Amino acid sequence: MAYYYYKSFIVIILSLSFYFLSICYAENGQKTVGNWLEIASPEDPAVIQVGQFSVDEHNKDTNSTLKFERVVKGQAQIVGGINWRLTIEIKDDKLIKNCEVLVFEQPWKKVKKLIDFKNI
Repeated sequence: MAYYYYKSFIVIILSLSFYFLSICYAENGQKTVGNWLEIASPEDPAVIQVGQFSVDEHNKDTNSTLKFERVVKGQAQIVGGINWRLTIEIKDDKLIKNCEVLVFEQPWKKVKKLIDFKNI
């Protein structure tokens, strides 16, 4: 029984690795662990979800009412999880602002944490 769980865990990790490598690319075409890789599409649902999460967490932490608009650009770094560094547009009342956020995620552990949120 333990072998089955171990095998399933390996399959999940490999699947997640291939998925995250498919949404990221390096300018020189190499996909390497530890390097910051440009996100291929800011419209990718996984990237949008991270942007929305960052605004939701910031609002909880600061009692704000910011609204997520879109991801402008971003990078991902594959480490013992994924570091997401995104430039996002937010709406603060009627003003549109750009912010840079840093989110750490370990999907297989269901861990997601906002590390930094700053106006740029």
